Amino acid sequence: MTVPTRITSCITILGLCAALAVAQDTTQKQTTPQPQTNTPQTPVTPQTQTTPQVQTAPQDAKQAERARKEKEKQDKKVAKEAERKAVQSQPTGEKVAMSGTAEQAVRQLDTERVQALLRSNTTTLERIFADDYANTNNSGEVLTKGQVMAEVKSGDVKYETITIDDVQVRVYGDTAVLTGRATVKGARKGQDISGQNRVTRVYVKQAGGWRLVAQQSTRIAQQ
Repeated sequence: MTVPTRITSCITILGLCAALAVAQDTTQKQTTPQPQTNTPQTPVTPQTQTTPQVQTAPQDAKQAERARKEKEKQDKKVAKEAERKAVQSQPTGEKVAMSGTAEQAVRQLDTERVQALLRSNTTTLERIFADDYANTNNSGEVLTKGQVMAEVKSGDVKYETITIDDVQVRVYGDTAVLTGRATVKGARKGQDISGQNRVTRVYVKQAGGWRLVAQQSTRIAQQ
């Protein structure tokens, strides 16, 4: 065999070997199983079953409501009775104050004072006048409660008519100032005291109600 022939044979053998190697590699790739990728599945959360709430029988609620209403009824009854007793135990001026304003109470009490003077009712005057009551009359005399009460009781002072108009009342907490014009017809110790006067009266709210603590009168000159 010549050299060229040997070279050609070697080349042929090498080509067959290369082809065989390629064929084997291809076969292995086809027969090798491909790994499978397992994607983890998201676990399904079971739905929570809502247990229906059992409605409490309304019997207990009705009983509680009835008990509450009954208690309110009793409380109102007790409060009303206490208020009634309190009003009955208070003087007229205080009763008016509870049902109206302080101004109305003072006006009412001043009207009672006028009626008591006309009737010489010392019981009512005793209740209206404060213990330290002072009366400055239109002659400039200052009379105490005891002196005024003594004159009314003895008849030294006697009024036929008393008319109060142009009345104004100003309230400052527990103090009220009443101003007005008084037209009187009467006598004191035999002397005529008829005429018109400008008057100022001071009422103070004390423990037992409104009381008259001071009064001042000024004669209006006749024209």
